[in-house]
Amino acid sequence: MLNGMKLQRFMNPSTTITATDLTQMTNKNPYVQTLIEMGYDEADCRMVASVGVKKTFPLNIHGRIFNTQEEYDDAVRDYINEL
Repeated sequence: MLNGMKLQRFMNPSTTITATDLTQMTNKNPYVQTLIEMGYDEADCRMVASVGVKKTFPLNIHGRIFNTQEEYDDAVRDYINEL
């Protein structure tokens, strides 16, 4: 994945390796890599990717426990209506 120029850079002991260099070396997802290059944080990219994951109940969010999906949806509705 690394071309000869980059590999040579990492093999040189006098070269400083930055966090971006390490991310590029360990990140295998081209979509996340593109977002990182655009200035996004890798943790944010991964968090957004997990948003669609189905919730399991009982669900504990910051100490508040929701036993069912309906109970959670009602609490979200109440919160949004109060804004």
